[in-house]
Amino acid sequence: MSQSATAESKISLPKFLKILTDNNVPVKQAMSVAGKIYKDYCTPSKLCDLSDFNLSDAGVEEKDVRKLVILAVRKAGYTPTPKTPRTSTGSTLSNPTSPSVPGTVSVAYSATSSPTMLTSVQILTTPTKRKRKQAPDKNEFLPDGPLDEVAALGNLDFDEVLDEEVLKTKSTTVNRAPLMTAWAMIVAERMGFQREEALSIASVYTEMNALSKGVSIGIFQKGKDEGIEAARDGSQPYVNFIGRR
Repeated sequence: MSQSATAESKISLPKFLKILTDNNVPVKQAMSVAGKIYKDYCTPSKLCDLSDFNLSDAGVEEKDVRKLVILAVRKAGYTPTPKTPRTSTGSTLSNPTSPSVPGTVSVAYSATSSPTMLTSVQILTTPTKRKRKQAPDKNEFLPDGPLDEVAALGNLDFDEVLDEEVLKTKSTTVNRAPLMTAWAMIVAERMGFQREEALSIASVYTEMNALSKGVSIGIFQKGKDEGIEAARDGSQPYVNFIGRR
């Protein structure tokens, strides 16, 4: 047989483009894709093997475009050919002369040197078991679970010094955030919240005020503080606290 007879016919570029455009790929995208893959996928067998991975590897980065191209090629009739496993000796999946044994598959092989000679082989198979869902790998750098601050650190009492004579000898320079947090925490505790709850509420209150202040003096872009308050009709609980929600 001559080489020309065995060579697969090549799809012309106009036909290649027509395959894409006739199946919902826009002309501009079809030309762009053809410029990247036509050289390597210009035969029917190559088009049948075209996959999303091939397109991505060829430089077609847009996922939606790759999906359109694959659908167009499949609609045009270029579908992957299922491959049937075969042995070099020509195996069959049954051997009527062999007894049926649970958990085995009898396979008859015909020897290449003698077509009339059959060799019976029993292949042991393992019953299919449902795979157990494996637990995700543990990250050695992460804790086993949520940190229980009370258990790890004890209570959050500060043992405040309230003696005015002692406080007169102390001084410090801070910005307003820790003072606002401490003040808001005391207010929350007076409202009946526990120390841990009061600290969380005070922290959020201070952050909300900081955002509003930053917008008012021009540090933050206008509108950055919008939507920071809890929604009245939302699913999460909220508390009205010193003019904030």
